[in-house]
Amino acid sequence: MSERADFEATPAGDATGHGPGAPQYGQRSSEPWTPPESAYEFALPAPAPREDVVRGTVYALAAAPVGIIAWMVLWNMGWMASIVAFVAAALAARLYVLGTGGPISRRGAWVVAAITLGTVLLSFWGGMLLDAAKYLGGGSPLAMLVDPGTWDFLMFNVTTNRELIDAYVGDFLLALLFSALGCFFTLRKLFAQTKGS
Repeated sequence: MSERADFEATPAGDATGHGPGAPQYGQRSSEPWTPPESAYEFALPAPAPREDVVRGTVYALAAAPVGIIAWMVLWNMGWMASIVAFVAAALAARLYVLGTGGPISRRGAWVVAAITLGTVLLSFWGGMLLDAAKYLGGGSPLAMLVDPGTWDFLMFNVTTNRELIDAYVGDFLLALLFSALGCFFTLRKLFAQTKGS
């Protein structure tokens, strides 16, 4: 005996029973799906700008003449000019950051260290030039910079005059020691900030 089904085999419609119903799982919708606008708010962050080492180095090099002039002024007054290394390191770091426009990296810390060392070496050489100017009659050290005879005189004495070298070795080592102590904390802070970068 066949029984009649109590339902009709027609697709379900809306509330009135007519028209297409809500799509069920696995069925295709006639309307294309569009993501909500908020889905685009979670985009990846923009990459950080690359550090312009060359520009930062050019900016930081401006600390060298400042350090050399300050060293020569203090040297002429008879003071140990180790404070100049600290000032040169801090100024070079500040100018490097200004040139790159961002935080300093490990490469930037090495650039600052190299500029500081170069400033100390050139400053000591400037002190020797100042002493030579006094020895030769008190001429202007700036005028002596462009005089080839001054450089011949200095190089001849540095390479042949043992007494001059002995007199300057102690001063040079003390200057390096106190310069290293003077800029140690600045450079250590820079390298600590750039650890792992």
